[in-house]
Parts: sequence; C-alpha cells; structure tokens
Amino acid sequence: MRVYRTGDLSARFDKPTAVCLGVFDGVHKGHRRLIDETLSVAAEKGLQAIVHTYDPLPGFVLCPSKAVCELTPLKRRLQLLEEAGIGLAAVSNFNEKLQHMPGNVFFDEILLDKLNAGHIIVGFNHRFGFHADTDVDRLRELCRKAGVGLSVIEPVYASGGQLISSTAIRDALVRGDLALAGEMLGRKVDGDMLRQAGCAAASCGTSIINGGLA
Repeated sequence: MRVYRTGDLSARFDKPTAVCLGVFDGVHKGHRRLIDETLSVAAEKGLQAIVHTYDPLPGFVLCPSKAVCELTPLKRRLQLLEEAGIGLAAVSNFNEKLQHMPGNVFFDEILLDKLNAGHIIVGFNHRFGFHADTDVDRLRELCRKAGVGLSVIEPVYASGGQLISSTAIRDALVRGDLALAGEMLGRKVDGDMLRQAGCAAASCGTSIINGGLA
C-alpha cells in the first residue's frame, strides 16, 4: 500500500480518484461496504481508489479529557484497509488547524486540490469541517458545483438490529459483549483491541475480565 500524508503533498494526484471518506477505526463491516463501493466506482469510472483517514483519531483532539478506545491504531488500520483491497491511503493529521478548517475549505484544499477527487464515497451520517458543518446534503451540493460524483452508503446493521459503528463496537467491548463486537467487526476481537477497551473501561471505573465487566 502507498500511504500519503496530505500535509506533505505539494501537488495533486495526476489521475482522478475515487475517495472514500471516514475515520475507519476498526475497519468494520460498515466500513467494508464503503470500501466495496469505492472499488466498484473506481473500476467503473477508471479512477484510482483511495481511502482518506485521520491520525490521531479526531476524538483524541476534540475530547482530550474523555477516554477513547482506539480499536485499530493507524498501522493496523492501514493493514486492514489493504487486506480489503485498497492500495492507496491518504492520512490527514487531525491537528488544531484541521479541527478549525471549514468543510468547504477541506473539500477544496484536500479533496480537490490534493487528492484530485472525481468521485466521493461516504456513509449516510458522515460529517466533516469545523463544528461538523458539512453533512451529506452540504457535501452533495459541493460535489454538484464541482462536477464530482457522490455515493452515499446506507447504514449496515448487525443481526440483532444494532447499527454497526465504531462507537457501538467500543460500547460492546466495554460491556464485555465480544460476540456482538466480533459480529460488527466481521472478525474475532484481537488481544490488542481488548486491551485498548480495558484501558477505556478502567478510566470509567470499570474493568473487563474474561470477556465480562467486573
């Protein structure tokens, strides 16, 4: 996999891209639906498929006092993305500058001017920009004006009806529901992820022991 730090890109990609936007912590079943659509659009339109993610997780910067369980540190995240078929990744440093960047500026300066987006793929509830000022409706308008395609992926649910998300997986881990967490991930919960969840639980005054809370 080729990994680009957006802050280091001095010129935009020569070939237009199909950009899959998200944080991708956990690279769960919902994320893989986004990835599958990205690969499909890229093949259909002759674009380069690329995933855009962040390091550190936005939650670490936006809520520094709150313990956030990072399901997959960047190295593991990129490995899972590659296993899912992604060959290019763009990583933006989620710092104070990016935190305060309006969504339209992110769209112009990162997605268009650097990644040369010809098509963008997002989840139904994806938001970006300062104070999350750009939702799917706003993004659709930005894409229309720029002549960029847009795919919005509908929610993906677990067998019990739970919406699959990184937050739901964190909650399941802290509750000790490894079966649900594994179902949402689409793979077994590994030891590193369990240890991360244990740290988050401990900060809340609980702990995970043998897959359960004590």
